[in-house]
Amino acid sequence: MLPSSNADQQKNISMAFYQTDIAIILQALADSKQMNLVMSEDISIKQTIKLNNVDWHKALKIILDSANLQAEIDDNILLISKAIDPEILLQKQQSEQREKELNQPISSLFIAVNYADPTALIEMIQQQDLLSQRGRVTFDKRTNSLVIADVPKQFANIKKLVKTLDKPMPQVHISAHIVTMSDESMSELGIKWGYEGSSSQLLDKFDVGLGVSHSTSTVGFNLAKLSGHLLNLELSALESENQLEIIASPNLLTANQNMASIKQGTEIPYEVSSGSNGATSIEFKHAVLGLEVTPKILSDELMVLDLYITQNTAGRSIKRSDNGEVLAIDTQEIKTQVQIKNGETVVLGGIVQQVNTKNKQKVPSAGDIPLIGRLFKHNSNKQQKRELVIFITPQLVE
Repeated sequence: MLPSSNADQQKNISMAFYQTDIAIILQALADSKQMNLVMSEDISIKQTIKLNNVDWHKALKIILDSANLQAEIDDNILLISKAIDPEILLQKQQSEQREKELNQPISSLFIAVNYADPTALIEMIQQQDLLSQRGRVTFDKRTNSLVIADVPKQFANIKKLVKTLDKPMPQVHISAHIVTMSDESMSELGIKWGYEGSSSQLLDKFDVGLGVSHSTSTVGFNLAKLSGHLLNLELSALESENQLEIIASPNLLTANQNMASIKQGTEIPYEVSSGSNGATSIEFKHAVLGLEVTPKILSDELMVLDLYITQNTAGRSIKRSDNGEVLAIDTQEIKTQVQIKNGETVVLGGIVQQVNTKNKQKVPSAGDIPLIGRLFKHNSNKQQKRELVIFITPQLVE
């Protein structure tokens, strides 16, 4: 940058040169202001230039820029030298800055961490290049604090970053009701909720009793959303009428984008052959009902739920070649993602089980009479479908 000129140097100039040595052009420019010219090295550049009524400083800048030169004015002396490459200049400035920092004393800064993961904070500080070449950051478990050793000028940005990230994680309370109901119960339940017709009609009519705000369906299971204000009362009433069975009603608390899970069931032992000597060992298969929910908060009134539900039950026995038996595990699962309002309830269904029930009834004593006793007996074989229905209600914790 050229320093400001004196008032007597504001006169405009005109000049014209054709393929003239740059030293001659600059000498003419200096002579017009009665200045001395000093060129730091031999600069042999020829220029063609024509300027008419141009400010002296502007003319000097045009000439210098076209030849990649720079100037410094010291009183009445015009010093000319080759311009420094911007990258070289930047490297020089950075080198000077590093040298300056090396001469500064190291100070310590302690920042208490209240909510964030200290390891994640340390990684972020390092990734953002907030430390100088000599800077170090560690975590003190005893005081739950970050310990930064660096030159003081680095502290402001580090404190700003920690303040931004060290905030309490929003939490979500998840209330779930896992129930089973028979075909007959579903039919009766349909009268209350308008549950009839195809799956798409079913979802559209959910608002008859509980007020669905939005619904959708996918192949393999039914999915709906409904208001959760009267859900507990509705389910309790239906259970008292033996229209459904409440398997579990877990309540989970989890942080934003962290998974909450619950499992309920049994572990079934079975023999496993190991080696050529015929030795066996016992292993276990899980026959459980599992629920995994991962909430992602979008706003104060909206969130996304990642849902994964598994229903593993003991299946039929399979005979082995050594006359032993192993038990198969029947697996059913639902995996989906749904956007839902705070306090709204997601309803998932579609996992159906076939239950065969054999009943024997007889008149006491008379049913045991030979030959005619069969007249006083009644055997029945009843097939019944039971559907697993899951209600999930997320609620932001303030």
